[in-house]
Amino acid sequence: MKGVARPAFQWPSLANALSLGPAADVVSTSQIRDNAQGAAPKQRIPEHTRAFFTLLAWVIGCTAIHLFIVLAVYSNAVVLLQYYAVNYDYGFVRRGLAGELISLFPYFDYFTVAYAIVWASAITWIICLAVLVWIVLSPDPSSQRRRMLALLIPVLPFSLSYAVYNSHPEIWGMSAFLLFSIAMRSACTDKSKVIYSAVYGVLTAVLALIHEAIPVQFALGAVLAVTVLSKDSSRSMKRVLSVVAVAPGVLTLFLIAVLGRRNIGNDLCAQVPHRFIDDPVGTVSVPHSRFGFILHQFQRQSDFHDWVCEKTLPFWQLDIFGAARVVASYGFLRLLISIVLGIIIGVVTIAAVRNVCAVALASLMEEVRTNRVLVALAALLIIPLFITGLDWTRWCTLIALDVAIIYILYAIDKPEMSESPTRRNWLMFVVTVVVFAAIPLGDLNNAGY
Repeated sequence: MKGVARPAFQWPSLANALSLGPAADVVSTSQIRDNAQGAAPKQRIPEHTRAFFTLLAWVIGCTAIHLFIVLAVYSNAVVLLQYYAVNYDYGFVRRGLAGELISLFPYFDYFTVAYAIVWASAITWIICLAVLVWIVLSPDPSSQRRRMLALLIPVLPFSLSYAVYNSHPEIWGMSAFLLFSIAMRSACTDKSKVIYSAVYGVLTAVLALIHEAIPVQFALGAVLAVTVLSKDSSRSMKRVLSVVAVAPGVLTLFLIAVLGRRNIGNDLCAQVPHRFIDDPVGTVSVPHSRFGFILHQFQRQSDFHDWVCEKTLPFWQLDIFGAARVVASYGFLRLLISIVLGIIIGVVTIAAVRNVCAVALASLMEEVRTNRVLVALAALLIIPLFITGLDWTRWCTLIALDVAIIYILYAIDKPEMSESPTRRNWLMFVVTVVVFAAIPLGDLNNAGY
């Protein structure tokens, strides 16, 4: 019997992707006629599936471009490595544990280990995001809304772009928070929830020794995870779980503020090794060590020792009031731009999740009200970051992370996820993915520097 030829697979253009929606799976008139005549139906790839593959290719392509930019064009390695510059040789100092980890290795491997830690944090976060995508898809991989959500997650401002451009130490806290939220959603007994909360609390306490802001950056998210995702627990148990998850990290932060040594800047500076590394505004121009066959130009570099001693260590010696004065001196207009940009990123992020999930935000807020006092207190914990830190856009993005992760894990169990998306949902989704994937949102989080 002579086989039936299949039409060649063609990637739809972006314009076609914008016009595709749930109605694109309707069987054509020619197919109905062929079936009526007894002919074997032609196998075809549904239009919405081709659109998903087109968008996936767009996301992969944009991510590759962003990665190339970070590696060859605009590397901020000097900013990321500064967090691993000091250790405990001269006593207990904030962020000293990061340097202690590197000091376990030979001195001449300092930068190799530091780069490895930075990239390990980014890869860990990407793996955690992949786990979240799998959880979203596993109940029904054919669901259009689940596919849309699975494709939206990687392009959110705190996802792939954050890992590529902004691998600060808090990315370890992001991974811990996401895994904790997933664990709370799957936990069936109060005993297991207490264990998960205790493990998370101890982990954030340790991470606070790497970056003191981590416990308060994700306190809101941890309390929301307990409040919203721990459905079968009583109100009193939710309060206990919230305290167990948040208190160890906050207590460690308090100890760092009280016991951390200051006024030893010269000693700490002596610990920092010399080496020229990539810096977008560096003082030295050198030929490209990577991709020189593509970019026949010079890249900027700075001496790591000089950069850290001049721009970082002075801030590490400040107390809370000194840091607040530095923030105030930054200027009202620049701080305003930073926080407005952060608010826009946060609002658009939550709106994008709402559009795909179809679960009303009011439904989530009903769950929040069952533990409103602790949720409010957890939200207040992040205020000191705005008082003592310049990068307000970054703080807003992390608040959006706290809310969006819980929103996603809450929504995927709702019946709305089985509904077909409207054309408006589809168009907003496509525009969001295209724009979010193209813009270096992770670098925008540095707007406060």
